[in-house]
Amino acid sequence: MNALKTIDRNRLAVIGVGLAAVLFLAVNLAVNLSLRSAQVDLTERGLYTLSDGTRKVLTSLTEPITLRLYFTRALGESYPGHQAYANRVRELLERYVNISGGKIRLEVKNPEAFSEVEDEAVTFGLQGLPYDQSGDRGYFGLAGTNSVDGKAVIPYFTTEREPFLEYDLTKLVYSLATLDRPVVGMVARLPVEGGFMMGQRPVPAWAVISQIRELFDVRTMPAEFNAVPPEIGMLMLVHPKNLSDETLYAIDQFVMRGGRVLAFIDPNAETEAPSPQGPPGPSDIDRLLKSWGVTFIKDKVAADLQSARRVNVRHEGQITQVDYVAWNTLDRRNLDTTDAVVADIRDLNVGSAGIL
Repeated sequence: MNALKTIDRNRLAVIGVGLAAVLFLAVNLAVNLSLRSAQVDLTERGLYTLSDGTRKVLTSLTEPITLRLYFTRALGESYPGHQAYANRVRELLERYVNISGGKIRLEVKNPEAFSEVEDEAVTFGLQGLPYDQSGDRGYFGLAGTNSVDGKAVIPYFTTEREPFLEYDLTKLVYSLATLDRPVVGMVARLPVEGGFMMGQRPVPAWAVISQIRELFDVRTMPAEFNAVPPEIGMLMLVHPKNLSDETLYAIDQFVMRGGRVLAFIDPNAETEAPSPQGPPGPSDIDRLLKSWGVTFIKDKVAADLQSARRVNVRHEGQITQVDYVAWNTLDRRNLDTTDAVVADIRDLNVGSAGIL
């Protein structure tokens, strides 16, 4: 798509209205006849401009995907802003259909109260919200399915996520299209996958692991290994420590062959419990970090008075509040709010953070 350049308004002023109308009709006719899948984005924020990444996902689809857009018309009548947003979602999805070359099929449905369409939306897991005094629920969400009964949903299109609409739609399509997900090998010394403890309720996996598994095939590596399986494209190291020389060498060779490593290292992992592998302590992959040119300060933690969390402590028999500088709350001033991944995070709490 050619970028629209800045136009000299003074030069436009001398063009006759009749000629402008003829040109407008001619261009639109040509676009409709020969470039049905292309659009010129005239919006100020580029609302309909698609990224190269999205185009790559859409043009590489090999299996059919069905997208069902559920929008209660009465919701749009009560809230014009929702109607405008729904129009944008529909138009963007229609572009996805065109670019996909027919691999995506779009169905637009109106889930009215007590209808079969509403039952269908609820079955998919869409969220309905009351929109009038009657208590009837309105729906504004998306459900996608693929040829192998895979399912992905956006329960409700919130206005807060509107700046990241393309990201959310493409993520959904990608999750349905990628039957063979990239494989991530995980080496974890923390209970990120949850588990069972004697006499207690099962502990669920950490939320971040569940999120990663939406797009990747995460496989837990054994405690020791002498080679990384060839199907693994990335290693994720979570508080790595007490690794044998053989395992460290295998990781280094994996990187030398072009593999990628995502390492979460910590000077003081507060959630770590004593284990047969050793007592709690800092992450330890110094040999690897040195070869990668990374310096990790293991005997210090980052502290910040301005973002310190206020905690209750007992002093001389009384409870008082103090600012604990080793626990910090990072707010939106510390985060990139234009990044779709972290845009919804209001506060990020960190404890005993490390220093690289």
